[in-house]
Amino acid sequence: MHLHLPDNMSIQDFLDNYWQKRPLLLRDAIRDHSFSLTPEELAGLACEEEVESRMVLRHGEQDWELRYGPFDEQVFRELPDRDWTLLVQDVDKYLPEVAELLRAFHFIPSWRFDDIMISYAEPGGSVGPHTDTYDVFLIQARGRRRWQIGNRAENPALLPDLPIRVLADFEPEQEWLLEPGDVLYLPPGVAHWGIGEGGDCMTWSVGLRAPSVPEMLGSYAQYLLEQIPEEEHFTDPPLSPQESPAQIRPEALAQAGGQLDAWLHNEDLRLRWFGCFSTEVKEHLFIEPREAEVTAEQLPGLLAEQTWQRHPFSRWAWSLRPEGGLYLFVCGEAFPLPGDCQPAVVQLCDAPWVDAALLLREEDSLLPLLTRLVNENWLEPCHD
Repeated sequence: MHLHLPDNMSIQDFLDNYWQKRPLLLRDAIRDHSFSLTPEELAGLACEEEVESRMVLRHGEQDWELRYGPFDEQVFRELPDRDWTLLVQDVDKYLPEVAELLRAFHFIPSWRFDDIMISYAEPGGSVGPHTDTYDVFLIQARGRRRWQIGNRAENPALLPDLPIRVLADFEPEQEWLLEPGDVLYLPPGVAHWGIGEGGDCMTWSVGLRAPSVPEMLGSYAQYLLEQIPEEEHFTDPPLSPQESPAQIRPEALAQAGGQLDAWLHNEDLRLRWFGCFSTEVKEHLFIEPREAEVTAEQLPGLLAEQTWQRHPFSRWAWSLRPEGGLYLFVCGEAFPLPGDCQPAVVQLCDAPWVDAALLLREEDSLLPLLTRLVNENWLEPCHD
């Protein structure tokens, strides 16, 4: 499966000229995916306790209502014939056929992806004109949706006292009607408004993770606090008598900055933090550990008996280490490994299912890690 671009455009052209720069409409860009999920099945997911879902209803020009799931089936029977939309997050985590669509976007690093959110809209249904802080591919799966696109604006004004973020002033500059298979790419900050037309309108939104700088800084600061020994203290630079004892001299500030920089600019430490940060799992997508733990002695036979895959809630990435070897990052944890494990690590992170024979060839290096991955249920038997 892949994204069908215009004949005169390559993936590199898209990345150079559109990615995080400007919107792009791609007609008939998804041709080999069935989009078999029905509105009834989506509504069924929204009734599940563990699934994150919302419903937005519009009652007037500036009267918007937001409801949170899980929903009761009776709620759907009582809804009006128009002007409402259902949104269900992380559908790719629950339905493998939805997760398959991500293969069309493998030219973007996998650790950047957040989820596939699916929305169903009755005629007039929408979430209002708004902006997002992340990249998104809006894929029309069923029915039709009209998209209006405005310009990019920093800190745009919002309508007051509403439960959702609706732009106070939205002036569309472009407008398109999307049919099944069409894809609209939007970079962060572009004002947009999608409205369902007709019936049976379903849009699959492939969203990217985009943590704020304060969020990253807070995470990195906390990570550093957990890594720096308590024994590390400020040490004076060479001292000399000074006329005012209360003065903070430049050399004292430089000394403090140097001690901080030794940790802040530690390349290996920064890499470990970023890999862990990028693979953290959303809190509500908790992965239950394996009930009966497997020992390292039992694992080779168990791996050979079954086909294995990454747990759909789990997040994986890897990177070369500055001083040699590599790191495997899984669900917010870092595992240092020798460099000759790279083929097995790539298999673990990228392949739809795991080649047990390849892993077992690296048994000495990987066995303790694989045992942990299986017992945490981050690596699980295929259910098909």
